[in-house]
Amino acid sequence: KKEKKDKKAKKKQKKSRSDGDATAPPSKMYLPPHRRPIPFDISHILAPMVGASELPFRLLCRRYGASLAYTPMMSSERFASDPAYRASELPDVGSADRPLVAHFSANDPATMAAAVLACAGRCDAIDLNLGCPQRTAAVGHFGSYLLGPEDRKLVTDV
Repeated sequence: KKEKKDKKAKKKQKKSRSDGDATAPPSKMYLPPHRRPIPFDISHILAPMVGASELPFRLLCRRYGASLAYTPMMSSERFASDPAYRASELPDVGSADRPLVAHFSANDPATMAAAVLACAGRCDAIDLNLGCPQRTAAVGHFGSYLLGPEDRKLVTDV
């Protein structure tokens, strides 16, 4: 009877793994839960979209009820080092485009930190792109190409 219970418990544990590989040991890397309340309305979110999340579209969507918007994906490297790129990608229009999430591609913690500091006061949150499947993301090693176990430490450092 005890053997049967143990087998059931092991089977249940295998099914509950989020990584999908029931034979692998559970991941040792855990992110802490978000403990602070989000200080703005997140009921209607305009997600980042290639070629569509620029300022005019964000403002139009806000007029029709979007309460939070994302910028298009921006290069953290260019954003940190090029004032003209910063001005074109994240123009300061005051409260008309707030709350706003700055959406960056990055694969270097120091560069990402510099980009975050450069957009201080112009956005309300920062997002690291981990979903871009485009060929350019493979070449630049960002987006969904950072999701492998070999890049887990890099992602947590960024």
